[in-house]
Parts: sequence; C-alpha cells; structure tokens
Amino acid sequence: MTIGAVVTGAENGDDLVRRARRDAQSLGQLYDRHYAGVFRYCVHRLFVREAAEDVTSQVFLHVAEQIRSFSGSTEADFRNWLYAIAGNQANAYLRKRARRKALLEAAARQGRIAVKAGSDCPGELDWPKLYEAIAALSPREQTIVTLRSFEGWPFEQIAAALEIKPVTARVAFSRALKKLRARLAKSLGRA
Repeated sequence: MTIGAVVTGAENGDDLVRRARRDAQSLGQLYDRHYAGVFRYCVHRLFVREAAEDVTSQVFLHVAEQIRSFSGSTEADFRNWLYAIAGNQANAYLRKRARRKALLEAAARQGRIAVKAGSDCPGELDWPKLYEAIAALSPREQTIVTLRSFEGWPFEQIAAALEIKPVTARVAFSRALKKLRARLAKSLGRA
C-alpha cells in the first residue's frame, strides 16, 4: 500500500467481491457479511423462522453456484444481486406452498383424501393425520406421492427421477393413494 492510500470499507468490499469469483475464502467472507441481512429479509417476507432459514440457505447456495458468472464489480452490485436472488427464492417458496395447499384442498374436495372429522370448514385437512399416513407409506411411495401431489411433477418426470417407466409411476401413485385413503379413513374413524 502506498503512503496516503486509505482503504475504505467499500473498497475492501469491492475487492472482496472481485476475489470471490475465484476464491472460496472471499466468498465465505461475503457470506459472513451478508447472511444476517438476507436472513432478516427472509423472515420479514415469510414470517416463519424455519422457512426463512431454508430460503436463506437456498439463496447462498445459488450465489455459490453462480458467483463466477456474476457481472458486477462492487459490493453494492453484489448486495443488489443477492437480494434479487433472495426475493426470487422467497417468491418461489410462497408459490410452492400455495400450490401445495391448493392441491391438497382440491384433493379433499374431490374426496381423494379425507378431511378433518367434524370440521365445519369443508376442505380443511387434518394435517397431522395426513402426514402420519404419508409417513406410513414406503419411501418410494412417499417420493411418488410427494412429487406428484405436492410438487406437481408429471409421471414422465417422476419416472425419470426414479428410473422407472411412467406407467409404473402412475400405477404406484394410484396404489399409494388407495393406501392413504384407507389409512386416513381408519384414523378418522370412518373405516
């Protein structure tokens, strides 16, 4: 460093951003600097600490995967990029949660899964009993039911992920739903 040169926090941060593209330790320092702020942002967006923790981890995972293609050169550029990613991840989490709830409510209305006994709100699910019934399925059945019902995956994509034929995935899903209906009916005293 030359005499009279002053290193400010912004310059140091800017250097850190430039080094982070090729240096994991610099990326770790950026993580340490920005984690708390991103986490607070996610808590304010999602209201649930556990969800915010999950989304924050997804944000930094995405940053680690994409840092080499980041085009900014300052810490302000990095912060803007980071919060854009955080906003997108929070939105994706909320959309996924809304889709999952809508799918389960639609299944309940269609009679494909049971609703809470004595509930005066049609379509209100007894979530603990549903989760318990799903947990009683085999791991493969759990995967198929989760990917199809909660994630909305087509049978072809499920089949590719599990390395089975689409017709096998479709049949396994149908059988798993039959087991779920029976377990839920039994646990709700309707058997």
